[in-house]
Amino acid sequence: MRRLEKSGALVWVLLIGLCGLAACSDSAGSGEAGSVEVTGPVPNGERPNAFGAPVLDVNQFGYLEEEFFFEGNAIAYAPVRGADLGVDGRWSVEPSRSAPFKTRMLVLRPTSEAQFSGTVWVSWLNVTAGFEIVDVQSGYLRDGDALVYVSAQKVGLDGFPSAEANGLRAWDPVRYGSLHHPGDDFSYDIFTKAARLVGPRRGDLAVDPMGGLDVARVFASGISQSAFRLVSYVNGVQPLEKAFDAVLLVVSFGWSTRFETPPSDDADVDTSILGSTRIRDDLEIPVLLLTTETEAKSLHPVRQPDSDRFRTWEVAGAAHASAVGGIPQDTVQVFLRDGLQLPSGGGGGIQVPGNPNKVRWLPVMYSAREHLASWAQSGEDPPSFPLIDFAGDPPAIQRDEYGNARGGIRMPELEVPVATYGAGAVGGNLFGSTTPFPPDRLRDLYQSRAAYLGAYGEAVDRGVAASYFLERDADDIKAVAADDAAALFDE
Repeated sequence: MRRLEKSGALVWVLLIGLCGLAACSDSAGSGEAGSVEVTGPVPNGERPNAFGAPVLDVNQFGYLEEEFFFEGNAIAYAPVRGADLGVDGRWSVEPSRSAPFKTRMLVLRPTSEAQFSGTVWVSWLNVTAGFEIVDVQSGYLRDGDALVYVSAQKVGLDGFPSAEANGLRAWDPVRYGSLHHPGDDFSYDIFTKAARLVGPRRGDLAVDPMGGLDVARVFASGISQSAFRLVSYVNGVQPLEKAFDAVLLVVSFGWSTRFETPPSDDADVDTSILGSTRIRDDLEIPVLLLTTETEAKSLHPVRQPDSDRFRTWEVAGAAHASAVGGIPQDTVQVFLRDGLQLPSGGGGGIQVPGNPNKVRWLPVMYSAREHLASWAQSGEDPPSFPLIDFAGDPPAIQRDEYGNARGGIRMPELEVPVATYGAGAVGGNLFGSTTPFPPDRLRDLYQSRAAYLGAYGEAVDRGVAASYFLERDADDIKAVAADDAAALFDE
């Protein structure tokens, strides 16, 4: 256990003695919101909107968008003396120290109880770019689920050094100036506290972020760097806190993050990475890992079999940041509206190529969310799919005659190809690439636009039958292909 400052050591020792390892957070294991104070809905400050608020009109879906602050004392965790944070994920951690915090959550929820599904998705906001990226897709709003986006990390509040203007506090000091974060070691407990505040046993809160809705279950989700932190959360904290009913990890490279980070490194996403780690195999809740070809090589050494509590869905041909063929347009509009500047170079900078990967795997995300919800609610197992093919020493992805990956979830773009799809690489271009076939090759493969679209539609139908597409999304997937085909086939 880390040495404590004299002023707090006696109090902390007494707390350890009285409550034991699992109860030293305000809410650890109690199922209660604890002594965390909630304020809000937060009014506008210098700017007319919350940071990262969606540009789509949530009202048309019967939703309300509100922001809340929550504050209290958070704990940090450290490995139990003698415990090893090994690759098997069976970790033992314990509280090490506490510190005050004040941060925010952005809540999108149905306005009526009748529309509410009972499910709350709590998302760990990604800060790789030096600011928080709030991923709101219209498909998340069609089933009555509530969405809660949590500012769990210090970078979200303070920004990167020399790019502080992208942090909440500098972006709108009137609105966010009172927020403060003690460092990413405390992010895990902050995330737990957010889950408690919107969960089924949150108690009688003076300010209820859920507006009195009857919550039945709480799911955690994290994308990319946030998924790394969720891996550590799942392996170390979830067994203690039991705050979540299911977890969705998206485009994780199989890495985990540290519980103890030098304070000087709190803004450095890379130095927080601990290493490649599996998901522990003794969890009581289901975990679904949805990944693309970009992460496949990194994940390969820690691949684990599907089980009654774990699934891996690996999308061949797709790239880390290509859910809709590059940064989603709604997200771009958020960046423009909020005046956000993408940092270049180190520290998670984003460089978008001119020909990003165009394998649209967002519909697979929709299916993953629906299957995970059914798994957690009714015990209905989601399907298992083949993983991307590897062979050789060192292992390498196996490719077909078009240069596209074999195995994995087979997207229509690979089943009915019009291009070679590159997935990018770790530490490089996460948007991948698209290299279109020349016109003569297209003519050899497909006699006409109608022939191509017919084959593409059949591939979509196979995806529906296999359950990595939802039937309700099939027409939209086919419609996008029809739009693309107009430029591919000059008829």
